Formats: sequence, C-alpha cells, structure tokens
Amino acid sequence: MCKQDKINIKSLFEASFDGDSQFVSRLSKKQICFLSCVFVVLVFLGGILVFLFADNKKNEYRLAAENVSLNISNQVDQLCFRTFSINSTVADLILLDQKNIEKFQSISERILPSYAAADCIQIAPNGVVSAVFPLKGNENVLGHDLFADSARSSEAIKTRESGIMTIGGPYSLRQGGEGFIGRYPVFLDKEKKNFWGFVIVVVRISKFFDKINFTIASSHNFLYSVYKIEDDSNERKTIYGAPIELLKNPVCRKIDFPNSNWVLAIAPKTSWYNKPEIIAISIIDFVFVLIFTFLIYLLFVLRLRNLKLHQIASLDQLTGLYSRQTASFILNKEVDYAQRNDSQVAICFIDMNDFKHINDTYGHGAGDIALKKVASRLLEAVRPEDIVARFGGDEFIVILRGKKTGTNYQSTLERIESLLKVPAKISNHVQVDISASVGLAVYPQDGKTGEELLKYADFSMYQNKSLKKR
Repeated sequence: MCKQDKINIKSLFEASFDGDSQFVSRLSKKQICFLSCVFVVLVFLGGILVFLFADNKKNEYRLAAENVSLNISNQVDQLCFRTFSINSTVADLILLDQKNIEKFQSISERILPSYAAADCIQIAPNGVVSAVFPLKGNENVLGHDLFADSARSSEAIKTRESGIMTIGGPYSLRQGGEGFIGRYPVFLDKEKKNFWGFVIVVVRISKFFDKINFTIASSHNFLYSVYKIEDDSNERKTIYGAPIELLKNPVCRKIDFPNSNWVLAIAPKTSWYNKPEIIAISIIDFVFVLIFTFLIYLLFVLRLRNLKLHQIASLDQLTGLYSRQTASFILNKEVDYAQRNDSQVAICFIDMNDFKHINDTYGHGAGDIALKKVASRLLEAVRPEDIVARFGGDEFIVILRGKKTGTNYQSTLERIESLLKVPAKISNHVQVDISASVGLAVYPQDGKTGEELLKYADFSMYQNKSLKKR
C-alpha cells in the first residue's frame, strides 16, 4: 500500500473501473496458467492413482489365479501319485511271487476299482504286453511289443535305462481314445541289471481330469489349460482344457509328473484388468479433478472480487489515485516510521485554481477530464515511491516519503506547479488553462502527527493562493 508506481496505478485503475466482468476476466487470466497447471497435475496424479488401483487389482487377480493353480495342481499331483501307485503295487506282487503273474486278472480285479482314474493295467514281460485288465475293449493291445513300436520304443528304452517310472503321452491309444501311459520298469535284482519287464497303467485323459475340480477356476472366470512341453522341440501341446495359445500372460505351475514336463496354466477369459471398473474409477477421478479445479477457480474469483472491493475502498474512482482515507492511513504510517528512524516526511496540499469555472463553462464531464489530467501530471512530477491522492473535489495531496532530515522541497514544489500550469486539452476543440496552489508541511517542524501536517499544509496552501490573487 505504501508504494505507488505510475504504471501500476494506471493498470489498477483500468482493471478496477472498466466494469466488473472485465475486472474478473483480466485478473483471472493471470491465474489461468496456475489453474491449468493444477488441472494437469491433478489429472496426472489421478492417472497414477487409477493405474496403481488397476495394477493392485490385477495383482490381486493374479494372486487368486496362483491360489487356484496351486489347488488344481495339488489335486492333479495327488491323483497322479495315487493312480500310478498301482504300478509299484503290482510290481511288488510280481517280485514277491512269480505265480502272481498267473493271478494277474484276479489281483487287478480287486485293485483297479480303488483307482477311479485308471483305465486299465497291463504287464509286459521283456516289453511285450502279455496280460491286460480289463480285457474287454483292450484285446488289441495283447502282444504289443513296446521296443518294436517306433512310436513308443524311445520312451520304453528311456524307462528301462533310467530304472524309474515314466509317464508318456498324450497318445492315441490302440484301444481307442486319448490317454497317457505310466510305465514302471521291473527288475529282478536290487542293482537293476536283470530287467524283467513293465507294469503299465493306462489313464484316459477325460477320465483322469473328470476327477479334478476345475469349477474353482470357472467360478473366478478363469480359463485353464494343461499342456506338455515336448522334450525334443520344446513345443507346447495342450493336453486338457482350453488351447494354451488362447491364454494371455497366464499364471503357470509345473505339475509334478515323473519324467514329464506338464504345466497348468490359468488366465482370465478377458483380461487381468477389470476394464469396466477402471473406466468407472477414471470417470470418478476426472469428475473429482474438475470439481477441485473449479473450487480453486471459485476461490480465485472470490479473492479477485475481494480485491476489487478493497480497491474501491482504497482508490478514487475517477482518477485512480489513492482515496482520502487511504492517504490519511499512509501518512500516519509514514509519520510513525519517521519518528522511529529520525527522518522526515513532507506533505504537499494542492488545490486547483478557478476549477469551478471549468465546470460551469464546459460542464462536469470536462471537469472530470481535467481532474484526470491533473492526476496524471502529479504522478509524473514525483518519484514512484511517493504517494499521490485525491483529497476531495479539486484537492490533492502528495506524500513525499523517505527524505533525510534537512531536505529542501522547493524544487519539487516548483516542478509540481510548473507541470500543472500547462493547458489541458479536454477535447478536440476545447483546451483549458489550469493551475494550482500548493502548500507544504514537513515533519517534525510543522507538525508531529498526520492531522497536524494536513492542517499546516492546508494553511500553507491558502497562504500561497492568497499571494497569487494579489
């Protein structure tokens, strides 16, 4: 408030009194960059929050898929272990007593019903199938030589040489349908050098996986696929469920089958991201950003309107100079400052000469133009830090701030009087002579308070006016 710049006063005047809408428009443009930055930052931060929310939901969904895959793979592992334990059971019976080979049908008839996933049991001394249970529907496998079958010989040799059970498939079974085969090598000695043959369990794919509870995957809207990785080509071959190629970025878990690379894959039917939920959250976030930005805009408008009210209260509406009340407040502040710092402050009281003649001759509109001209010239006559105010009617005051003790103000008074003596052009055809009388009061010699200085300056001005009339 105590610093007055000529250009600032002019722009403040224009912004304040060219109309309310123009005031808001002009000053809010100064804030548009800030509002834009707030909007962009909020959109950016909102986007990050939406992304984090979506990513968190995706991770939760993947965790659910991992739990489902663990559950299903455990079921498969347990069923596989139980089903192919038949091989070792039958092998132990054979090793216990060779006569059990003759009793194979009766033994298998008792054992097989306890293993619902198994389709049939075979024994193959020296790799040639000699017995199968049940025989019905499996007659064509009798006499099948595994070592002579080009499609099965490599796995048969691998099983014999490794000395451990292997699971091969899926195959197109000789008895029809698709399945996988568990081959258990039987040796007559502990060193596994005296090879006897194989105990074979055949499991149909559909029969095996029908025993697995896949509904837990469907309940989460998951697709599932059990596939095998081929040893030679590393290609993925689907065994059960959806084709593995349809699953996008699935959760995979290895199934623990002997000497096999089986994998269970779980993935959503659509996407790991819940797109409708993300869209809804994004819309809510954007609406929040708009509301928050609009609230900031309203705060700016309220601040600008308060500023306008403050300007109306502190500035003269005609000239844009400080008002009488504001000038009095500033003068008291300057006097207080001068008292504390042992400096001086001066005040010029200015009264227009014969101003009534301009109003009476050319009208009040011309008088208003003349007052604006005087205000402009007073601003030119003083320093930017000095205060110029309209005191009322055709009276003005100038507060000369921050002068050192003993400063001579005569040159300033002469400059003010000389600038005011220049004729003022009111319109294209009217030019009037203006002049003013100036009174000076200096703190502390002419008064110790702002009110005393005003009285002394007013008295000095009237003395000056009286001298000019003589």
